[in-house]
Amino acid sequence: MHKPHSHNTPCPLCGKGTVKAKVIRNYKTRIRGYPFVVPQACIGVCDQCGERIFTAKETQRWEELFDKYLEERHALLAPAEITRLRERLGLSKRDFAYLLGVSLRSIHHWEDPERKAPPSRGSDLMMKLVGQSVESGAVEVIEFLLEEAKKWGVTIQVQQGEVAA
Repeated sequence: MHKPHSHNTPCPLCGKGTVKAKVIRNYKTRIRGYPFVVPQACIGVCDQCGERIFTAKETQRWEELFDKYLEERHALLAPAEITRLRERLGLSKRDFAYLLGVSLRSIHHWEDPERKAPPSRGSDLMMKLVGQSVESGAVEVIEFLLEEAKKWGVTIQVQQGEVAA
């Protein structure tokens, strides 16, 4: 963990205060629109207006923590799981990309054990739905998606009953 500023700097918002490095435990934020708690966030805080300054390196660290959190909860498919699914379908990377509506490059990146970024949530859900369909046939899509949302820390209530056409 690094300090957001090695020394005190003027506040870029109010221009009056000084931004000082601060470590905040259990900092509540949103990563890619989803709620997340950063165990120890290093940010700069203005002593006059309270503006919070985040360095690009620090927010990147938060995204890496978020990705790790998601992998631990099996909220995202691991590279080996994606490869197994594709091979179970008997598809080349190119055909798998066509099936999912993504680029061949995406498949290469997602299956790389040293990948820099996981698939988007939409692509991950599509692959999971395909996998579930291969495993058990018909899939209750809404129930499946509601369970997946819980892995991201989101609980959703869906209205029961018939949907108007």
